[in-house]
Amino acid sequence: MAAVDMSLKIDWGKYRPTRAVLWRSIGAWAGISLATTLLMYVLVLSGRSDAVIGGDFTAFHTAAKAALEGAAAQIYDPAFFQTLLPAAALTGEGTLSWQYPPTYLLLMTPFAALPYFLAFTLWSTATAAGYYAAARPIIRDRLILFAIIAGPASFAAYITGQNGFLTAILLLAACALPNKRPLLAGIAAGLLTIKPHLGLLIPIAYLAAGCWRAFGAAAITSIGLALVSLAAFGAEPWAAFATAVFETSGRVEAGIMPLAKMATPYSAALFAGAPALIAYLVYAASLGASAAFVWFAWRRIGDPLLRAAALISCVLMAAPYGFYYELIILTFPGAVIVMRGLERGWLKYERPALALAYSLPAFATTFSDFRHGLSLGFIVTLIIFGLVLRRAMHETPKLFQIGRNPVKQAAAPS
Repeated sequence: MAAVDMSLKIDWGKYRPTRAVLWRSIGAWAGISLATTLLMYVLVLSGRSDAVIGGDFTAFHTAAKAALEGAAAQIYDPAFFQTLLPAAALTGEGTLSWQYPPTYLLLMTPFAALPYFLAFTLWSTATAAGYYAAARPIIRDRLILFAIIAGPASFAAYITGQNGFLTAILLLAACALPNKRPLLAGIAAGLLTIKPHLGLLIPIAYLAAGCWRAFGAAAITSIGLALVSLAAFGAEPWAAFATAVFETSGRVEAGIMPLAKMATPYSAALFAGAPALIAYLVYAASLGASAAFVWFAWRRIGDPLLRAAALISCVLMAAPYGFYYELIILTFPGAVIVMRGLERGWLKYERPALALAYSLPAFATTFSDFRHGLSLGFIVTLIIFGLVLRRAMHETPKLFQIGRNPVKQAAAPS
C-alpha cells in the first residue's frame, strides 16, 4: 500500500502578486488615504470635529508667527509656547513644543503670513511633490515611485504636516549626489542642520569616500545658515535652543514624549520598559554599528545608489529620537532593495520583509495609548537597516575586511 504524503507543501509562487495587482492594491490604499484626508478637512472646516488639520504643523505655524513678532527666544519655553497654540492643539501631557534650531524658523516664516489651512496645504503638498521630483530621476520604475508616494509612510508624513518629506529630500540629495553634483549634495547636507540629529553620519560618509567638495559645501552652508539666523533673530534663540535640547532629552527619558510614536533604538528600548541606562547602551551600540557600516560602505561600495541606501538606512538607527512620520526617509533604501531584487535577483525573505516594512507605518501609532509596548516604527527601521546591510554584504563580500583599499566611486545616475 502506497504511503500517503501528509506533509503540508504550498507553492507560494502562485500567490506572488503581478504588477497589475500591485497597481490596483496600492491604488486602493491611495484612494482610502485620500478619502480619509478629505473627510477630515470637511469635518474640521464644518465644525463637526475638534481635530487639528495638519497636527504638528500648528507648532511650525505658531512658532513662525511668534518669531516674526520678536519672540523667537521665548518659544523654546514650553509653558509660553502653549499659550500661543490654538486650543485644539493643547493635548495635555506630551503636547506640542518647539525644539528646532533657529535656522528652521528661516524656512517657516514665509508661511506665517498665510492663513493656517492654506499654509498647511501648501507645505505638505509642496514637500511631497518635491520628494517625488527628487526621487524620479533616480527611481525610474513608475510602480515603485507610485508605491512610495501613495504608501502608508507618505500618508503619515502628509497628514501630520511634519517635515518628513523635506528631510527625505535633503537626505536623498546629500547621499546620492556627492560625486556627480558635490555642491548640491553639500548644500543639502548643510540645510539638514535644521534637524541636526538626522545628519550625524553624513560627515563620516563624506570623509570615508573623500567627498571633500561636498564636505566643504556642507560646512559653508551650515555656517552661513546659522549666521543668517543670528542676523534675523539674534543670539538669544540659540541659547534657548541649547537648553531646550537637554530638556527634550529629559522628557524622552522620562517617557513624557510619545515613545510609541518614535522609531529609534533608544526610544524603542525605553518603550519596551528598559531602564534608561540600558536604553543608552542600546543606542550607543546602534550608533557605533551604524557609523561603522557607513564608513565601510562608503569606502568599499562603488555603486552610488547602494552607498546612499546604506547611509539613509542608518539615519534613524543613529538618531537619538525620530518619529513615525520620518519613516518616509526609509522609502528610498527600500526602493533600492526592490530595484536590486528585480535586476539581480531576490535574496531569501527580502520580499516579505519589504512588504512588512512598507505596511507597518499604517499601524505605527497603534500602541500610542500604552506606557510600554512594542515599537512598530522601530521594527520598520530595523527591517530596512537589516535588508540594506545584508544586500551590501552579499554584493560586496569583503565589505568589512580591514586594510582593503577603497574602491573608485561611480557617478550617480542622472
